[in-house]
Amino acid sequence: MSNKKVTIGLFSLTGCEGCYFSVIDLKDKFVELQDKLEIKNFRLFEEDVHLPGETYDVAFVEGSPLTLANIKKLKKIRKQAKVLVAFGGCAHMGGIYHMKQYQDKEKIYNNIYNGNKGIDNLEVKPVHKIVKVDYTVPGCPVNAEEFLMVAYKLIIGKSPTIKQNPVCYECQTRGYECVLQKGELCLGPITLGGCEAVCLKSKQGCWGCRGLVEDAEVENLVKQLRKNYSDKEIINFFEVFGVKELINK
Repeated sequence: MSNKKVTIGLFSLTGCEGCYFSVIDLKDKFVELQDKLEIKNFRLFEEDVHLPGETYDVAFVEGSPLTLANIKKLKKIRKQAKVLVAFGGCAHMGGIYHMKQYQDKEKIYNNIYNGNKGIDNLEVKPVHKIVKVDYTVPGCPVNAEEFLMVAYKLIIGKSPTIKQNPVCYECQTRGYECVLQKGELCLGPITLGGCEAVCLKSKQGCWGCRGLVEDAEVENLVKQLRKNYSDKEIINFFEVFGVKELINK
């Protein structure tokens, strides 16, 4: 990859595209990447058209594969990309949609679509459950600087790795108030850092959108949370971004 201009595709499935707006917010830093990259199929720049014979050195996939069309598109991208990166919480863990997995999906469907037929109502699955994923950039939305790190590593032909610190580490180093010590729900001790503890900056507990940090001590956190919350309340919190499924692996 390092001896030629790297071809990347930035694709969206079902989602808010907030992760790609984070990339756009890089402004000049993102523009500078274009000296080393040939960017294709970025819907925020132009129409997302995946040409039949098009190939990519790296494909970033944002959003959840929630429809049959999404799944077909995802499989096509995987076939034509040397490297596939699951980009953001929806691609990584299923995103906020993952809450449907723990409910009556037919009841939810009828409540939302008022019984209308013909709309896909599939199981919510992260991208890696459908195709092989080479790397993941977690978060809801992603940390744009983390995207840059991953992109630069892939440009020079190296494997990107994300530092394994919990959100609590970032929270403490920034001097934010610990909401867990105040008795509030927070998954900071078990969640992978890299978000700069942005939720804690707003005095809101971590919801685990970046997934589990390595060697997460889940049982210790649950023990702490049980001092103030029922098991049902704790489980509901774990279900929001799909952390429950990661714990139950």
